[in-house]
Amino acid sequence: MRPRTEWISHTDESLRIISDDLWSRVRRRVQPPKGDVRLKSGGKAKYLLSGLLRCDVCDAHYTITGGTSYGCSSHHDGNACSNSIRVRREHAEAKLLEPIRQDLLAPERVERMAHEMQSYYLERMRTIQDRAVEAPQELEELAARITRLKDRLKHGDPDLTADELQAAIDRAEEKRRELQRTQLVGHHGLNVAAILPRAAELYRRQIVLGLHGNPDAALKARAFLREWFGGKIRLEPLPDGGLIAHWNQNVGALLKGVGTSGSGGRI
Repeated sequence: MRPRTEWISHTDESLRIISDDLWSRVRRRVQPPKGDVRLKSGGKAKYLLSGLLRCDVCDAHYTITGGTSYGCSSHHDGNACSNSIRVRREHAEAKLLEPIRQDLLAPERVERMAHEMQSYYLERMRTIQDRAVEAPQELEELAARITRLKDRLKHGDPDLTADELQAAIDRAEEKRRELQRTQLVGHHGLNVAAILPRAAELYRRQIVLGLHGNPDAALKARAFLREWFGGKIRLEPLPDGGLIAHWNQNVGALLKGVGTSGSGGRI
């Protein structure tokens, strides 16, 4: 049997769906080149910013190109994007991660954040505890309602279909679980002022170890950084050949709680 590429080259050109150039670009996109470092690591991300950087032009991932720099994968794997600007990995890490390690996770700043978050948390706890006082009676009523609904589902009901009854049961059970969680939280306090500094120091160590090539620490640090940067960092190309980084900063990533929006700067 002839190779498919040769067979296509001898078909009627009027029947062609895509050009050879587009076909080649698609092949480059879906098949990593030989020697791709991702193949040697089993496809696992190696660096702290891997998976976070996105092209602001086409939303493709910024990936390691040439072994040392991040570049728009859509541009470098097929010229499907006009953004050709690269940034050295070490430079991107210094600009984006050093401020977190040196300033935002510094003990003094973390202590201030802890006190602010503790006040917010205590206010929420008072609301939850007030709700928890009423929970036992509501739970009793919900349990009785669920029993009645299940009995109607078992024996049939002239007014509601089986699907409608099951939906009502599901809603009541979810409401019961919510009240049970309220009870649990209402009886357990959280000392944010004590937990936050410990969490910040842990993440600081993971970032430092990750920057020095520790794969386990890098994996844990990336999970934190994804929360911190709001899921992604958009890299916008500038006319002078530079890049500017934008993200939604979530300082509540330390506790996966309170968040604030922000934006970065030029890298």
